[in-house]
Amino acid sequence: MGQPASDPAHTYLWCDTCRRSFRHEETLDGQCPVCGGETRPIGKFAAIVRGMMSNELSAPETQTKHRQLIRMIWTRNGMGERYYSALTPSVSYKAFETRVTDLLCRGAEEGWVTFIFPPAPRADESAYRMELDEERFISELGLLFPSQESEQRA
Repeated sequence: MGQPASDPAHTYLWCDTCRRSFRHEETLDGQCPVCGGETRPIGKFAAIVRGMMSNELSAPETQTKHRQLIRMIWTRNGMGERYYSALTPSVSYKAFETRVTDLLCRGAEEGWVTFIFPPAPRADESAYRMELDEERFISELGLLFPSQESEQRA
């Protein structure tokens, strides 16, 4: 004798809109926690297969690679180390690199940073570059990493 198809211990809830599965306790009265749409019970195996088919279980590799390219562009030719030395932030270089990469990604979203990539991969690294509002970038860096002097005055 099998379990009922909607038994929370043996099923997941599937949202056709988001193409994702959720455990019963992750939903709001059976509504999708992402879009608020209707969900329907599906078996565990079906949830796994559907999730794989809709890339639910894969890491966002393109986003990771995109961020890596951005980091490589702004740190190229020792620029990352030069900024780090000039600002002398109270964080590790790795944390500094991450925070500046985040800043530049936000700047791209807001429109004051533009990243230029060639249409196809090139050996010439100068084909990968960024253009930015320098005053805004300096201002944002100052907010991210206040100087030791301004921290002492505060």
